[in-house]
Amino acid sequence: MSYTLRERTGVPMLSSLWALATVLSTLAGPFGTHEALGWAPRLAYWSGIVALSVVGSSLCARISRDRVRWKVALIWSGFALLLAAAVHLVNSYVFPEWQGMDRFAYLAAIILATVLVVHGGVALARHAFSPPPDPETHDSQALFLRRLPLDRRAPLIRLEAQDHYLNVVTQNGSALVLLRMQDAVDALQGENGLQVHRSHWVAFYAVSKHRRERGRHFLILTTGEEVPVARSFRPTLKAAGLI
Repeated sequence: MSYTLRERTGVPMLSSLWALATVLSTLAGPFGTHEALGWAPRLAYWSGIVALSVVGSSLCARISRDRVRWKVALIWSGFALLLAAAVHLVNSYVFPEWQGMDRFAYLAAIILATVLVVHGGVALARHAFSPPPDPETHDSQALFLRRLPLDRRAPLIRLEAQDHYLNVVTQNGSALVLLRMQDAVDALQGENGLQVHRSHWVAFYAVSKHRRERGRHFLILTTGEEVPVARSFRPTLKAAGLI
């Protein structure tokens, strides 16, 4: 259910981003497209290029979620090179004078720089909007809950990674925070809960029972929600007596 909700909210946002970037690029006509193409071909050109960028970025964000940093860098670098190759192929067809590896290198450098700037901006935003820890407070969950609005601060039930955000569910409701799952797990070390999936963390007290279906394991929470259990986390959950 939460996955479906995320899809419903994510698609309009990506569509709006695609539409806005397409219109701005068509009007501005960067990289010589304003002089080389009329408004209709320019609109078609940028709608396709922006669509490749938005869809590819969304997929990379999901694939790289909660992975170690060198793997994240490898995934995004591969995306930048693939996007550069795709744009180079399109340009070779649209612009007869567009030939040679120097043009490809130019595209790859621009796209890699853009990816670096965007990720740097996300990292700065995460740092800027994460409240500093209170040195007088030693309870890791209390420190973690300071990231939430006051009316949502209550005992944790579960966490769910959603792209660059974390859906934090407490006894008072839920809230999205700009945080990686791995950072949350590190912050909650020693608390009465466990990461059970790459995208899920649950509190022990919130687990009511365990269900197995066709070799897959699920935890049923006291809220009625089901949380999938990844194979790599099963031994830890068995040791904790949850499955």
